[in-house]
Amino acid sequence: MKIICANSVSLGREAFTSLGELKWLGESDIDGAAVHDADAVITRSKTRLNAELLAGSSVKFAGTCTAGTDHANLDELDKLGVQFASAPGCNANGVSEYVVAALLEAPGWTFTGKTVGIIGHGQVGTRVEKKLRALGCDVLLNDPPKEAAGASGPYVDLETLLEKADVVTIHVPLVEEGLWPTRGLMGELEIGKLREGAVLINACRGEVMDGDAVREARIQAHLSWLVLDVWDPEPCIPEELLAVADLGTPHIAGHSVEGKVNGTRQIREQLVSCFGLEVPVWDPGELMPAPVHSEVDVSEFESFESRLGAAVKACYDIRFDDERLRRTEMPMKERFVSQRRNYRDRREFSATRLMGVPEGEREVFRALGFMTER
Repeated sequence: MKIICANSVSLGREAFTSLGELKWLGESDIDGAAVHDADAVITRSKTRLNAELLAGSSVKFAGTCTAGTDHANLDELDKLGVQFASAPGCNANGVSEYVVAALLEAPGWTFTGKTVGIIGHGQVGTRVEKKLRALGCDVLLNDPPKEAAGASGPYVDLETLLEKADVVTIHVPLVEEGLWPTRGLMGELEIGKLREGAVLINACRGEVMDGDAVREARIQAHLSWLVLDVWDPEPCIPEELLAVADLGTPHIAGHSVEGKVNGTRQIREQLVSCFGLEVPVWDPGELMPAPVHSEVDVSEFESFESRLGAAVKACYDIRFDDERLRRTEMPMKERFVSQRRNYRDRREFSATRLMGVPEGEREVFRALGFMTER
């Protein structure tokens, strides 16, 4: 079996070499000629998986090691008889950790007593909900497709959520048509319905939000804290919107090491299943880079909030990503692309053990993903 694998796939060599002849290419080099005699193509989001790429080839399997599928034309792949696979939820935990880290940077922030509205209750939204409930927040959920399908929720309509939430965090896919399109979901009208002084976080797709309306809401202090990981457009992000964002990052909320390796692992499993291969389960554990801090002692801090802040920052300092995006001296397009492509090894909370956590707080820290003493 011949496998074309993008060199942007985390641990791609290690995951796929044993399955066949592996050709390791940059995503821009994956074209019709490269895939002509291949059996499988493994990419991330920069390769368009469609008839233009795969028509006339021998490819039977096309996999993207990402949760998003905007770059794949599923109808065209189906007509070609190509099995498509993605990695839903692979980076969901990383995004939920990003949300926690972003909120901890808000001036005077405490979780207890806050009402958080989560728009989109899928792989990411459910993890955000779990973490914020563990931290003492009340949570409002909005997800019309899940509600219509009979999911328990409980769910509220968007207007109720916007009017009641202290924090609104958005985790929907980009949907262009159908009953519940999400492009422009947060337009000028919706942003105007947010509570005065609300916090707004967008870590899904820039196109779901009216950037001009959000910018004006922040300038007028209708929003007290604005966190943007995604932009419209990318990679030429609007610098005037970045200027008013309190935290701005280059679409890396889910770029944890675990998130990227989870994507590789999921696609490997689906490739193995597609071709009926009898091979051992792949365990990337020993290949993972060491965390910056494998242990963190929080015993010197006097309050839960200070212990939480120290633990999260030891794993993920979101300010680093914000400052790097703002201060790097190169054109914005090149800056954005470079920082995504060369993103640092960011391990998730689960790679760090906390020492000195009071017994009564250990379950909360475990619910966030940290290891603690038993």
